[in-house]
Amino acid sequence: MKVLFAASEIHPLIKTGGLADVAGSLPIALRNKGIDVKLIMPAYTGMVDKVGAITNTTNLGDPFGVGDLILLETSLPNSDIPMYLVQCKSLFERDAGPYLDSYGYDYNDNHIRFAAFSWVCAFITQYGRILNWQPDLLHLNDWQTGLAAAYLAAWKLKHPPIVTTVHNLRYNGSFPIERYGDVRLPNDLLSLHGMEFYGQFSALKAGLVFVDAITTVSPTYAKEILTPDYGDGLDGTLTALSHRLSGILNGVDYNEWSPEKDPHIECSYDIHSLDKKLANKRSLQRENNLPEKDDVPVYGIVSRLTEQKGLDLVPAAMETALKQGAMLILLGSGDKTLEEQYLALQKRFPEQVAIKIGYDEAYAHRLQAGVDILLIPSRFEPCGLTQLYALKYGTLPLVRRTGGLADTVFETGEDANGFVFDKANIEDFSAAIERSLHVFKNLGQWRDLQHRAMSKDHSWESVTEQWITLYRKLLENK
Repeated sequence: MKVLFAASEIHPLIKTGGLADVAGSLPIALRNKGIDVKLIMPAYTGMVDKVGAITNTTNLGDPFGVGDLILLETSLPNSDIPMYLVQCKSLFERDAGPYLDSYGYDYNDNHIRFAAFSWVCAFITQYGRILNWQPDLLHLNDWQTGLAAAYLAAWKLKHPPIVTTVHNLRYNGSFPIERYGDVRLPNDLLSLHGMEFYGQFSALKAGLVFVDAITTVSPTYAKEILTPDYGDGLDGTLTALSHRLSGILNGVDYNEWSPEKDPHIECSYDIHSLDKKLANKRSLQRENNLPEKDDVPVYGIVSRLTEQKGLDLVPAAMETALKQGAMLILLGSGDKTLEEQYLALQKRFPEQVAIKIGYDEAYAHRLQAGVDILLIPSRFEPCGLTQLYALKYGTLPLVRRTGGLADTVFETGEDANGFVFDKANIEDFSAAIERSLHVFKNLGQWRDLQHRAMSKDHSWESVTEQWITLYRKLLENK
């Protein structure tokens, strides 16, 4: 089975969120199960220097009038996963990030940039025999690849089945209708039952209506997006397509995230040596110029600072815990108002709060190993990976019951492994923090929760068979 796996970001090449982690690990797990997977992504600035040797170069012409689209055949760093890079200097070689300019605004030509990328994905899917590799199935991810489904629909030829994975429905790739001509698609696809979206056109909607299967990154999120509260204007479309919709929980690459082998942390440990986790707590406290205290809980946050993540609730919800001596260590960036609120909290509690604005992969590992409780009060969370990392590290997640958080963190029953609250308000959040403070004082109960957290297998290997089953079903039905 040959699968073309298309994504706009792939770890370790480039990462802005969980999509990159998934794209950098699920294909490896699939390949380990015998699936012939090839990755494809844009060749952003400096990307060619990060991958393996370029083994072949194919010029696909200039269908968008922006410069030739060059297909480079190479491999993912430090792996045997083959991949294509789509090179077009005018589109992808920018000084800032993959989607936003240096001022934090969307690039004005994002619709053309990712239309061109999607066109190449569609071309390989339809005409891969020219390149001596014809995929049996196309796996799209988020809006940046959604137009590939539209091109295949527009060409009106029999083509391999397509599956789209929605990592976050809120980012729907919508653009003004006046720009539709730029993406070189026929007008018959621009309708209520096609790509039209409230007077605009949506690349993500194309990746929903013109495909054979839709997945989300957790079972609960697949149900939530059928409702107006979580559907972001696409709930009607998704309800009509619900027979194609399913949720498959994301996995974790335990080669990257495991306290047994993590090169970034002070002291390795496992489920049988949890006392060694304390060395990482002390090390993290020292690194942040906080007093080394074993007997107070340290709460942690690793996140984009946005209201979606519920992080506007934290300063007020943590007030009582901080006054009782708890500590808070945060790594993140995003909304400038939120950044200022956290820095102000650090000024109020300099001996208890440490705020690091930005992102540092190694520091994120040290934080996961060093804190006692990870706060994830998201208003919605398609899957969430940080709680899965936390579970492996024996760091108990404190989460709002939504999306993938609801599927992986439980406060009661035989699967209890953390703390959960229901309503996105300060009162419910504060009550959960109070419960965690109480349990922290009971070492036996705390260890029980840690053991349950660490014993659950959330590796990609544990979910890969679900993907293979879906792929086979699509091929049988095509």
